[in-house]
Amino acid sequence: MSSPRQESAEPDRVANVLADAIRGCRRHLMFAALFSGLVNILYLVPSIFMLQVYDRVVPTRGGATLLLLTLILVVSLIVFAILDMMRMRLLLRASLRLERRAAPGILLRILGADDATGGQRSQAMRDFDTIRGTLTGPTIIALFDAPWAPIYIGIAFLLHPWIGVLSLVSALLLGGIAIASDRVTARAARDTQMRATLATREQDVSIHGSEVVRVMGMRNAVITRHLLERAELVRRQSALAGTAGQFLAVTKFLRLLLQSLALALGAWLAIRQDISGGAIFAASLLLGRALQPVEQILGAMKPLVAARNAWRDLDAFCRRPGPSAHATALPAPVGRIDVRGVTVLADNSDRALLSDIAFSVEPGQIVALVGPSGAGKSTLLRVLSGALSPDKGEVRIDGASLSDWNREQLGKHIGFMPQTPSLFPTTVHTNISRFQSVLSGESEALDAAVVQAAQAAGAHEVILGLPKGYATMLSMAEGSGLSAGQNQAVALARALFGLPTILLLDEPNAHLDSEGEARLVSTLEAMRRRGATIVVSTHRTGLLQVSDKIMVLRGGTIQLFDERAKVVRPTSPTAVPAAAAGGAR
Repeated sequence: MSSPRQESAEPDRVANVLADAIRGCRRHLMFAALFSGLVNILYLVPSIFMLQVYDRVVPTRGGATLLLLTLILVVSLIVFAILDMMRMRLLLRASLRLERRAAPGILLRILGADDATGGQRSQAMRDFDTIRGTLTGPTIIALFDAPWAPIYIGIAFLLHPWIGVLSLVSALLLGGIAIASDRVTARAARDTQMRATLATREQDVSIHGSEVVRVMGMRNAVITRHLLERAELVRRQSALAGTAGQFLAVTKFLRLLLQSLALALGAWLAIRQDISGGAIFAASLLLGRALQPVEQILGAMKPLVAARNAWRDLDAFCRRPGPSAHATALPAPVGRIDVRGVTVLADNSDRALLSDIAFSVEPGQIVALVGPSGAGKSTLLRVLSGALSPDKGEVRIDGASLSDWNREQLGKHIGFMPQTPSLFPTTVHTNISRFQSVLSGESEALDAAVVQAAQAAGAHEVILGLPKGYATMLSMAEGSGLSAGQNQAVALARALFGLPTILLLDEPNAHLDSEGEARLVSTLEAMRRRGATIVVSTHRTGLLQVSDKIMVLRGGTIQLFDERAKVVRPTSPTAVPAAAAGGAR
């Protein structure tokens, strides 16, 4: 049996991973359905026992018969309990098997698919958890038991036609009420859920911005706004609960009434000597058992609809092509970058963030990206790293398109520092090592590589000053619990880990003082000497002195791309590119 780690490393297949995983669970589900049938047959044992006691034991005063019937009852109920337990264990095993077979492929698409939106990625695993939870919850049990409702009604007809008619009418009546309840409350339930989700998100935003709220005297206004939203939400929830409660009360009333009517009908038929005395109580039990699957399936309608919607969305998500794991293993990249006609459009818009970008960078060169805010520098770095797929054009590394590279293989040779550091809620050591300790375990060699990267980034002393040094656990809060400068230092160390061949840095000196910037310049020079290709965006001029070429971006297009000596004004050693003057400030 392969571990999740091993399965996630296996080549991704074109087939839908979710459908494949469900097919892998089919045997468990078939046996669970079989055991459900046996369980439902054994549900009849108490009714048969009562019928025999009243029809055979009481009239004949047969103590031995009573003992034998009781023994049969006990054995049957023990078998019933064992089958029920085995059914649940089978469903649990199916859930675990589904997790083991589907989760790696889904996570691979969540973290590696290029054409999925952030919302689709976030929703995918929640949808999967909904489907997996359905396999072990009351919904799947209700589906297995539902086909037995007509069988119980048929047995009631065998007991007496009028008892069968009452059971059929009762099932239809309760089913109709449940369907009416769902239709009446469905729209209000969806609206209330949407408002609750929106209110939670707005409260989270207010919590994250609490410092601004306090400092700028917005506290009372924000609190009042949230209280008004909550009051409206509570009003809607109360109205929804009231409507649902009315239907529930009617359902309980009818269930109790109908079971009592079954007793009355049985007694009336017994008076007419159409059925035996034991059949009176058997009629009530059969009616209750006939209604139970109906109530179960109707109670599971909302979870079933949620599971169906989750399946539909997740199935569509899993049909997206995953990141290629079949690419031929290529040699370690030398670092030549060729950008050919790259165009990137804004989401849901025809506005171009980048327009027909084309250039080349040779190994061992440092290219500085400059230009005003919104010029497209960060977008270009994301395209070069493969984090963002262009709408047109392509990026080639050593002549091979990014789509032809095994991204895990290529990623080991790329150091990428985005504008937002995006550190993870784990230790500083694990962040810098790119989670290598998870795959290969802790080692002195890994520690040495982490420290080397931190020293190259000028982050070693900063990290030693943290409460637990490299073992400091970062939080999920904004900023990971570190200052902006500390975040940037750790992110730069992560980018430098493993001595990457290609280094893509988005404003790495934004939070550095003059000493830190000088150290960064020395690090970039050292990386260039060993042949690394470096593309770095900056709004400050300190990094221009170490660059070989300067690219000026404006409005998503290249205004100028040439040797530094031809771009920088010669009158001042700290001058900005002439084409970017006024915009780079």
